[in-house]
Amino acid sequence: MAIRLEMDGVDDEVERRLELAATIGLDPQKLLPANSGKSRWSELELDAYLHGAMAWPKPQRRHGAGNVHSAGRQLARAPGRTMERSRQYPADQGTPREQSLWALGAAGKFLLTPEQAEGERLKSLDETNLLHSGAEEAFDRIVTATRKYFDVGAASLSLIAEDAQYFKSVFGPLREETPRQIALCAATVEQNSMLIINDTLTDERFASNPLVVGEPHIRFYAGYPLHGPRGWNIGTLCIIDQKPRTFPPSDQQVLRTLAAIAQSHIDART
Repeated sequence: MAIRLEMDGVDDEVERRLELAATIGLDPQKLLPANSGKSRWSELELDAYLHGAMAWPKPQRRHGAGNVHSAGRQLARAPGRTMERSRQYPADQGTPREQSLWALGAAGKFLLTPEQAEGERLKSLDETNLLHSGAEEAFDRIVTATRKYFDVGAASLSLIAEDAQYFKSVFGPLREETPRQIALCAATVEQNSMLIINDTLTDERFASNPLVVGEPHIRFYAGYPLHGPRGWNIGTLCIIDQKPRTFPPSDQQVLRTLAAIAQSHIDART
């Protein structure tokens, strides 16, 4: 249900951002300054209010994070797969070098072979229990707000497993499972920064991608990486659309903030 805020002197862009705050569970009245009667707020102020949301209490760490909402969907397991782990020891076992590499996490990726790094990344994903714990209201709320705010065809919180991309939460015409080699979110995870593709047909990396030339005909993509324990990238918060579009710095900042909120929920699990 759409949330409408009746506020005198608040322009459409401000109201849109305040509605976003309300959708993800924040009290918009607490984001209003004392001089809210003025007609326009600066971009700096708007970003500050969205960033201010991150100063609110973080989700409580919970034990046994694999609870599944009874009405939620169950994420499919990769058929016949268990995640291969490059090392089976906890932090206090193994050789001193192995312990040091384990503690370094993604920061020590350059010291590992690609196979070892991928094994550690998959282990980090496994430790979050996101892949097999079903739908969760907190992530659905964030993804719904993301799609509504940017007014795009689809938004998702995706997880990059060994051979496929799965969705922890998705709203829009996307498959529940996508081969990893064609998933745009896999590229975001690998480059370890926000990936923006304003028009996939003009980007040689993606112009012939089956998800571009076929369903769901992705023309615009923006994704921000999410990480698990020890900093390994495990997935993304992303948006797609069926037409090209710009993605200015102000929109990039909002996507970063929404990803940070999703990240805080992931951090509370481990």
